[in-house]
Amino acid sequence: MRKKLLRGLMAVPLVVLLSGCLFLLQGFVVLDGSLRPGEKTIARFTVRPATGEPERVYQFVVVGVPNGGNLNVGKAIWGTNGKFGGPKKMPVSPALPTAMQTADTCGQSGFSFSEVTGTKWKAFLLRVRTKGKVNQTARIDVTVKAPPGATGGAAYQVLGVTGVWVDQTGSGDVGEVDSGDTFICSGIGTSSIWVR
Repeated sequence: MRKKLLRGLMAVPLVVLLSGCLFLLQGFVVLDGSLRPGEKTIARFTVRPATGEPERVYQFVVVGVPNGGNLNVGKAIWGTNGKFGGPKKMPVSPALPTAMQTADTCGQSGFSFSEVTGTKWKAFLLRVRTKGKVNQTARIDVTVKAPPGATGGAAYQVLGVTGVWVDQTGSGDVGEVDSGDTFICSGIGTSSIWVR
């Protein structure tokens, strides 16, 4: 039977010095930390509204795996526990990781998104309502797969970052993610997957 939780999980909550109109990371876990080539698992974010104020926000999740093709990131589903309008597919946002690295505003507690190297990022972005329901959490499930050609006998790091995108309408492309925008990271987690 597969392990359901991965040992060594670390989630780093970040201090948010803004109005709090976002979802904060409560946990990040890989449901199966040991895969054979061709198998897949879920990287799960658990998030909660930061305040009791009802807001609409563009919440993102970004999942990173090492370069080299031994792990791949698939789709993301918002609200798999049926909360905050879910379940709903989160669209891929190809521009988000590069814009976040260029903006260099995502980092605290010794972590800086812009300084991470050797990592292949995949980002997802969805406009959601916080509803002010601080007593509820939303789960976001992101598929991670060891492709058939993955090299076994090694552990590979999985990084998870979540937060809010704020479109700066006074610069860049309005309605499009670019480095002139604001990216408020509200949580970072790290785990790993052993490929057998």
